[in-house]
Amino acid sequence: MVFRFAFGFGWLAFALTVGAAPLDALLTATPEQIASRGYVELGTDHMNQRLDFLNIRESDPLTAGTKAGDYLGGHVSAALRAADGVWLSGSLWKRAISNATDTFDYTSWQVAGLYRFMEADGKRPALALRLGAWGTRSVATESTAPVTVPGAILNTVKITEPADRQLQADLIGTWKLTPTTDVSALLSAGSSKLSYGALSATTTRNLCNYQLTFNGNDIFGTLAEPCSATGGVIQQFYDRSGDYGVDVASEIAWHGYFIQAGINSAWRNGPWTLQGGYLFHVVKRNLVDDILAARSKPVYTQNHGLTLQADYRFNPHLSAIARGQYSSNLFFGEIPVTYNSSTSDRFGSRYTLFTLGLRADF
Repeated sequence: MVFRFAFGFGWLAFALTVGAAPLDALLTATPEQIASRGYVELGTDHMNQRLDFLNIRESDPLTAGTKAGDYLGGHVSAALRAADGVWLSGSLWKRAISNATDTFDYTSWQVAGLYRFMEADGKRPALALRLGAWGTRSVATESTAPVTVPGAILNTVKITEPADRQLQADLIGTWKLTPTTDVSALLSAGSSKLSYGALSATTTRNLCNYQLTFNGNDIFGTLAEPCSATGGVIQQFYDRSGDYGVDVASEIAWHGYFIQAGINSAWRNGPWTLQGGYLFHVVKRNLVDDILAARSKPVYTQNHGLTLQADYRFNPHLSAIARGQYSSNLFFGEIPVTYNSSTSDRFGSRYTLFTLGLRADF
């Protein structure tokens, strides 16, 4: 028997993005404006139907009435001034993100070092170089909803150890316009690399259930349980996805490069600090986007992000934080592991995310 198969991950088509590395839109060359020596921030991050003020989920027939786009997570971030003009920072996120039928758990991380090599002088801005690494991983992501692909219906699909890893460099300039107002601009460049451990699926063929395992583009099917279907029952079969124009690794474990530019401003008045930032992000993915274009499927390579934040200092060393983030496209840069050849069509959706937090500085 020839088992016709085309690779698909429509089950991962949930709606979410924030754009590029977390909170790049608010980068500054002068972290001393936030805290003189360092800080720790704890926050809880949310999106659900009650917070969907843009009515994104209900306006889409594919997600209306479902939990697609629900997000429940938390994060801890810290920064320390190691020397004059030198800052070290790190963050950790736990994320539970839903599509229409399933919820996926991810852990994200970020580390960075900032060196301010020029101080502000009159109209000359303070200039800093920031080098960082960040990424996301999961123990496994699994779909319990059937997925239709040419020649078969996959009852379940599972990927173990999906992950992405990014390296990034930022050049940041900050101008002090007034004693209470500053403006920052940034240019960034970086690389992305995705990976996974193993891919498996289940399917029903001629009334019999089969377990599918993948080794690169090789597909091995094994009868999952005794089957009493009439006629001969095939115990095992072998096929190659490459025979049908599918390159599994290139479509889910792609690598690529990105650049971005942004601008932000901060205004301080008494216990209040208000910040707003805009970020434009462009990515070039190797192979996977060419494959999508050849199949006449949508390819999204640009994202516009907006971040607004309000801080209220209610104690000399404690501040409450409220943050809102808007993105023109889904998990565009912040969680690249969610982008593959079968989820790309969902990345045309907008998204918003809201955070409440507490920051302690010292």
